[in-house]
Amino acid sequence: MKRILLLGLACAALPCLGQAPPPNDNFSNRTVLTGSSFTFSGTLAGATVEAYEPTWEFLGYPNRSVWWAWTAPQTSLVTLEMVGASADSAAASGFQEDGLAVYDTTNIFGPINPSQPIAQMGLDLSILCDAVTFSAVAGSNYQFQLQGSSSTAYQFLLIATNAPRILQQPRSVTVSSNASTLFTVVAEGYRPFSYQWQFAGTNLEGQTVAMLALTNIDGSQAGSYSVVVTNLGGAVTSAPAVLLVSTSNVAPVLTSISGQFGQFMFGLTGEVGRNYRIESSADLNDWTNEYRFSRTVYVSPATSVVFDTNGSSVFAISDGGSRKFLQASRYQPADEICVNNLRQIRFAKALLQRDSRSFRESVPVWIDIAPYFLNGIGPYCPLSPFTNFAYSYFPGALGTVPVCNIDPTHVLEEPQ
Repeated sequence: MKRILLLGLACAALPCLGQAPPPNDNFSNRTVLTGSSFTFSGTLAGATVEAYEPTWEFLGYPNRSVWWAWTAPQTSLVTLEMVGASADSAAASGFQEDGLAVYDTTNIFGPINPSQPIAQMGLDLSILCDAVTFSAVAGSNYQFQLQGSSSTAYQFLLIATNAPRILQQPRSVTVSSNASTLFTVVAEGYRPFSYQWQFAGTNLEGQTVAMLALTNIDGSQAGSYSVVVTNLGGAVTSAPAVLLVSTSNVAPVLTSISGQFGQFMFGLTGEVGRNYRIESSADLNDWTNEYRFSRTVYVSPATSVVFDTNGSSVFAISDGGSRKFLQASRYQPADEICVNNLRQIRFAKALLQRDSRSFRESVPVWIDIAPYFLNGIGPYCPLSPFTNFAYSYFPGALGTVPVCNIDPTHVLEEPQ
């Protein structure tokens, strides 16, 4: 049984008021940070750029900056990760309008040769776990500069450690018998990394890359999966991800909840770790996939499938200007194995983009993504007459989902 909701018209968004310059607008008033593991926030709204301040050419013509100062408590590698950005940001649209730079000196300003950063990154939410690393020396002073031209509010996480840092843990999932799924991990730190996937604490032979693909799943594969990530600085084990093989068919429930102007908010209650399809209709007879979801991961095309993270998730749909009914149902791929292959290709492209910091419009070839697969061997569609990756799939641009060349119904629709 499906729960159906009727959505009406939403009010237009209210305009935002102006904002005073941030307290750390000027370098002399930079905010002091302390510790080896903490988060800090900043916005460029109302900020200015001082005379002779270093600027980045790839950001266009930045006219805003804010500053922080930090003293390293230990000698180690430091990771700075962007963990949040306001919805109106250029980072959210996939354009690098803002950037974060790290300097190892206080003599930054100069009329002719301003200091150069020791590390920097353009801020882009289309990059999986956008982060930058640098080597810090105990007792040394470092300056962080957020620069650009947007009014975005950012949040950053700083971690000082020589061991690998897991930025994205494997995610628990719920599947039906004979389904397929993909576990992934994203790490940062000294390169290269080595990986070893485990099931119930026991090593899985040959599973030594950043993703673990499971197909034709049965009850014997249900349980806890983790991965050990190792580099020259040490080793770290991921949090466990639980694979649940469900024999039930629990109907999802949609409920309307209070939302923001210009959006409809609703809650989805279902099985933890399930993918659900959202459809809409104007007359309860003709149903089409609903694509108006707000998202934090920007990979085109849009999808009508949502992932239920904890059994009771909240989602937003933008106001489309018309009355519609909504319904949710369990998502079932057209071909479990082929779609799981497409998941692997998409993840390999995401790793390539973050490692190379390429633009999302760049189109990789097989040799670019091969290192992210076991033994450099890519998958192929089970309907293909040839056991060949290139014959089966077109990877497409980094900011798009890959395509199956064999059957047009084999489409990767679920969110990343």
